[in-house]
Amino acid sequence: MIRYFYHKLWDAYLAIRRKPYVKEIKKYVAKDTSVISSNCFAGRIMQDFGMQYNSPTLGLWVLPSDFANFCSNLSKYLTSEIKETCVSKTELGNYKMKNAKHRYPVGLLGGEIELHFLHYPTIEEAVSKWKRRAERVNLDNYILIGSEQNGCTEEDVKNFDKIPYDKKLFFTSKPYPYKCVVYIPEFSSLGYVGDPYKKSYIYYKYLLKWLKNKMEVA
Repeated sequence: MIRYFYHKLWDAYLAIRRKPYVKEIKKYVAKDTSVISSNCFAGRIMQDFGMQYNSPTLGLWVLPSDFANFCSNLSKYLTSEIKETCVSKTELGNYKMKNAKHRYPVGLLGGEIELHFLHYPTIEEAVSKWKRRAERVNLDNYILIGSEQNGCTEEDVKNFDKIPYDKKLFFTSKPYPYKCVVYIPEFSSLGYVGDPYKKSYIYYKYLLKWLKNKMEVA
């Protein structure tokens, strides 16, 4: 019971930290915008902004080396089939699968893009929700957001930067020399960016700066 109330209070505290940023960011992000992210950050945004779940990248993370490919071919992969797999392409992926607090399903999208459905109990539920949300993606108005997590390398960031689409950003803990990079110095000591839910108020701070800069450039 004590733990329950502690979590409730902590969630309330984090919501207060996010609130001023949410109010400002809403001025720049239309409610029908689809947020395609490499981790759970899209879900955090949609919950805070009261948006419809019009992105399939909720409650999961995408293998960093696959994310740029996925974003470069959205139309193709949003209609591709997902097959369950028990083995990751990477050592870190296998480690996370084996040592997770609870077993979660992993799928291959179009036989290529590795999806770790971290917050889903079964592959059936994960695929069902992915398909339903993929159908809602607004290809006329979407933002691509990458995060330096789960073994992400500079090469992964570089490949993302090459995507011929302007509304994209990549949160990093290092000041990489790429246009898409949004450097977050608060995470520099980690070597990767922090939890997109627990630390979302930090992400929002830099997302707001990026949005304001985009509007000035436009």
